[in-house]
Amino acid sequence: MKVLASLLFVFILIAGNAVAAECSPKDAEAADLAVDHLTTWQTVNDYFNHYRQCDDGDIAEGSSEAVIRLLADKWETLPKLDKIIAKNPPLKGWVLNHINTTLDTDDLFNVEKLATSQCPSSGESLCKEIASSAHEAATGN
Repeated sequence: MKVLASLLFVFILIAGNAVAAECSPKDAEAADLAVDHLTTWQTVNDYFNHYRQCDDGDIAEGSSEAVIRLLADKWETLPKLDKIIAKNPPLKGWVLNHINTTLDTDDLFNVEKLATSQCPSSGESLCKEIASSAHEAATGN
């Protein structure tokens, strides 16, 4: 009986995740509106948790712009991002994927420079990944 209950629980989790992976029109509209309010790493994390299934097209470009603005303009907040990633590891891949070729090359080079020259000691690994993503996006390599 315990095995059956466990299997049922796993099925519910899988089914729930499959439903959550769809971006309804209502979610897409909410995600599109929320992109303009991604001004802290906490709001980025909340957005990721609620709307990552809608990360496509204009919404994804808006997310990328928010990520680069936080990195380029609020670099001193990187330790906060590192702490949030420690609690929510999938966020790191999402952030790194949003450092991409849709962004301004000057911003990408600026973020690469910040990541290599002004990295907080607690975030060395994250800085290396940010620098690499920014360099790849800026140069195509």
